[in-house]
Amino acid sequence: MKLKHILSYKDDSDLKAIVYGSSDIDIVGISNDSRNIKRGYMFAARKGAKVDSNIYIEEAISKGASAILTDNGETAKRLIGRNVAAIVVRDALKAYAAASKNFFNNPADKIKTIGVTGTNGKTTTTFLIQSILEDSGCRTGLIGTIDCRIGSDITCSKNTTPDAYELNKMLDDAVRSSIGYCVMEVSSHSLTQDRVYGISYDAAVFTNLTRDHLDYHGDMEKYYTAKKKLFFEILLKSAKKQKFALINNDDTYGKRLILELREEKSEFTLITYGLNKDSDIFAQNIVYSKDGLKLDIILPDKKEIRGISSKLIGSHNVYNILAAASAAYALSVPVQHIAAGIRSLNSVPGRVEKVNIANAEAPMVYIDYAHTDDALARVLSVLKGINGGRLISVFGCGGDRDKGKRPLMGKHSADIADITIITSDNPRSEDPLKIIKEIKTGIENALFVDIDANKNTSRLEGSDHICVIVEDRAKAIELALSVSRVEDTVLIAGKGHEDYMIIKNNKYHFSDKEEVLKYYENRI
Repeated sequence: MKLKHILSYKDDSDLKAIVYGSSDIDIVGISNDSRNIKRGYMFAARKGAKVDSNIYIEEAISKGASAILTDNGETAKRLIGRNVAAIVVRDALKAYAAASKNFFNNPADKIKTIGVTGTNGKTTTTFLIQSILEDSGCRTGLIGTIDCRIGSDITCSKNTTPDAYELNKMLDDAVRSSIGYCVMEVSSHSLTQDRVYGISYDAAVFTNLTRDHLDYHGDMEKYYTAKKKLFFEILLKSAKKQKFALINNDDTYGKRLILELREEKSEFTLITYGLNKDSDIFAQNIVYSKDGLKLDIILPDKKEIRGISSKLIGSHNVYNILAAASAAYALSVPVQHIAAGIRSLNSVPGRVEKVNIANAEAPMVYIDYAHTDDALARVLSVLKGINGGRLISVFGCGGDRDKGKRPLMGKHSADIADITIITSDNPRSEDPLKIIKEIKTGIENALFVDIDANKNTSRLEGSDHICVIVEDRAKAIELALSVSRVEDTVLIAGKGHEDYMIIKNNKYHFSDKEEVLKYYENRI
C-alpha cells in the first residue's frame, strides 16, 4: 500500500503529519518494534514512559525500513536526504493505530465488533458472547487474555488486547475468513496506549471496576478514566450507524459511567443490566449450586428468557451472563439462542475451572485467575462450603505490580478460607519472600503455622483460620492437596490458564493444573 494512503487519517490534530521525503512509496508492513522490521516496512517510533524507541530508528533503517513514523521532529529532520521517508506527528501512538487500520482497509468497519472492558469478568463474558453468537449461526472471532481465535487459527495471547497492527491484522483475517462478528477484551493498558484507536465498535460492555493495575495507572480515578475511553473516545466515534453501550448498573463506577453517558448527545443506545429491577435487563429467580446456575432474565419490551441454566458457578457469573445476554439482545440475537449459548458453555479455562481428577478420594479442586483482592474475595465466597468441608486457599501476588492489593488479598483469604497457603506468583524482579511479607501484613485474625519447622501437618487438621507460608508454588500446591479431605475444596488462585512462572528475567514452564494432575497421578 502507498504511504500516502496509510497516512490518510481523519481530521484529528494529533495525527496531522509532516512528511519529509516521498509519500508515494510502497509500504509492505508496519511495526513499532524494530526487531520485527523488514524491507519495505514503516517503523513507528515514539517517546514512551520508560523507553524512547526513537533510539532504534537506525536499527530499523539498517533492516530495510522505507519509512519512519516519529513524534520527534528533530530526529525526523536528521533523516532528510537519506533513502527513507520520515513522518512527524504529535501523537505517535494514535498515528500508529490509525496507520495500521488504514493499512488493512478499515477491517472493523466490515464486521460487527463487540468490546468488553472492566476489571473482572472480561474473559468469561467474551466466551459467553461468542457461545451465544455461534449458537445463532454467526461465525465469531475471539480476542482476549487466554488466546486469539480467528476461524481455525488459534494463537496464544501476549497481551489481553493485541498491539494495534496485530489487532487490525486479526480483524482483516476475520473479514477474509467470512467471519461476521468479533468479540474482544479491551484492557485499560490498551486504551491508555491507543491500541484500539479508530476501531469501529458496534457494542461496548462495562463489567465492573475494582482495584487493579494501580502500579501503572497511579490511582482509581486514572484507572476509571482509562476504562471509559472505550465509550467516550472509541464507541461514540465509531463509524457504525447503530452503537450500543452495555453497563453494569450495580457497580459503583458503572453507575457513574451511566450518568456520564446519559449527558452525551451522540447517537447511541444505552442499556443497563444488573440484579435490581431498575436495570433495563435484570435477573431473577436465581438458584445457585455447586453444579451451576439457574435463572430468569427479564429483557426490555416485556420479553423474558425463563429457565436459563449454566454450568458456571457463583454470583459473579450471574453478572457475566447478564453482560453477555445484554450484548446479544442489543445485536438482535433471538432469545432462544441466548439461552442455548449460555447453556452450552461448559467452562472457561482458568476461571473457577474445576480440575477433573480420576481419584475418588480427591477433594474438589479449582484453579482461577483471580489476582485482585475483589476477585479473590468473590471466588472464595463462592466456594466456601460448596463441598461441605473446609476451604483451602493457595495464592500469591505478582512482582512489579500494584503492591497495595497484597495485604488486602491476604486479609480476604485468611478471613474466608479455613487454611491459607501463601506462595509465589510470577515474582519477576522482586524477592518472593518480600512479596509474601507484604501479603502477611493484611492478616490479623489467623494462626500462622510453620510447617517447615514442625515437619508435620497435624496442626492443619482443625477448622480454624490457619495460614502457612510456602514460597515454592509447586510445594504449596502439594501441601494443599496432601492435607485435604474428600469433602474439602481447594482453590489455587492467581495464575488460572497461565502455563509459566516469571522469575527475574526468565520465564519457566509452570501450570497449576498440571501440578494438581501430577500429584494425583503419582499417588496411583
